[in-house]
Order: sequence, then structure tokens, then C-alpha cells
Amino acid sequence: MKRMLFGLAFLLVPRVAFAQSEPPPKHPFRVAAESTSAFGVTGARFFNQLAGARADYRFSERFAFGAGLFYTNLKGKDGRVSNALPELSLEYRLPLGSGPFGIPWRFAGGALPKNGPTLRWTVGLDANLSETVALELDPIVPMFWVTRDRPEVSLDVGALLKIAF
Repeated sequence: MKRMLFGLAFLLVPRVAFAQSEPPPKHPFRVAAESTSAFGVTGARFFNQLAGARADYRFSERFAFGAGLFYTNLKGKDGRVSNALPELSLEYRLPLGSGPFGIPWRFAGGALPKNGPTLRWTVGLDANLSETVALELDPIVPMFWVTRDRPEVSLDVGALLKIAF
């Protein structure tokens, strides 16, 4: 698994770092509404739900940096509990040809208050529905949670609606 991740990073990083400079996007700011379902695959087997929003600044049509805040409905030791998850993210979008489809790669890190840090890596499929609106589907998103000093892993499924302005 580590070799695969390093191999993917090895292929992606040179393209990002040494790509010819692109003109700035016509609409550099973007907001996204997101919903994610997390299915725990280690330890106590859990189901968590995340819903929230993210604001991004797009440096180019491919590169974006963002911050988000998500309401989280979590499995607690005595039933369901609510929490808030702030996150920072870095995104690179690999276009598929000259059409409206692309593959967004997103790394996001956050921290659940009274629990611990989170880290997720998203590789999805998005479609530009217009110049300012895009829909993204994320079929498998590995997410790492640290709760009470114990790491947990989930495979998540998510959907986003992104609006640029």
C-alpha cells in the first residue's frame, strides 16, 4: 500500500510542481456543500455521517486550497454523539481530456474536539455542469481518525456540489 501511495505521489508531484504556469481561473473562489458517509473498517466497526461546507481559493483551474467545517454524527460509547470537524485541504484536479470531467485529488486534515486528529485522502470524479457549477462523487475515501489515542480507519463515500464565483 505504501509503495502504491508513493508511486502515485511520484507521478503527480512533478506534474504539479513543474507544470507550465496556467492563467488564473475566471472564478477563483469556490464554495462546496458536502455530505460523507464513513464506514469503519477497523476496531469497533462504526458508521459516522459528515455534512458541511468548504470554501476554496483556486490558484488555477487545477490547484486549490480550502478550509471547511463539518457537522459530524459519530458513534459514541453510549450512543450517537455530535461534534464539529474543522479541516484544511489541498486539491489538485486532473482533467480527463478537454471535456467537463476530471479527477480531483484532495488531502484534508482536521481535528475533532475532545477526540483527536483526522486525515482523509479523496480521489473522485467530477463534472463541470457549467462554468461555475460542478458536481463531484467520491466513491472510496480512506479516512484516518484518532479517538482516545487509538487510530481508526474508515472507507467513506461522499458527494459535493461546488459553486465558483
